Amino acid sequence: MTAAAFPASFACQVRMNIRCKKEMSFYELTKIFKKQIPLEKTHFRYLYGFFEECYPSLIKKYMHEQGLTKDQIIYIYNLLPEQGEKAKFSEVIKNGQL
Repeated sequence: MTAAAFPASFACQVRMNIRCKKEMSFYELTKIFKKQIPLEKTHFRYLYGFFEECYPSLIKKYMHEQGLTKDQIIYIYNLLPEQGEKAKFSEVIKNGQL
């Protein structure tokens, strides 16, 4: 399937790649959340971008398109080292927006 078939997933891909020279596809991102590929340090920058740049309603649409659960998203989020990018998404979780 093409990116056009997954509009929210593609939007998340664009937003998470804003600060990266090499792009990561939403397909690879989804595989990380589903634990189909191991989380590596090279993924951190993309994941920080995802959690900082994607607003909660967009993440919910992405989750629906890719068959992801809240637990899968939060599991990977909790594996990331604490940095400023995590603070904003921590508020989203705390406020029940996801």
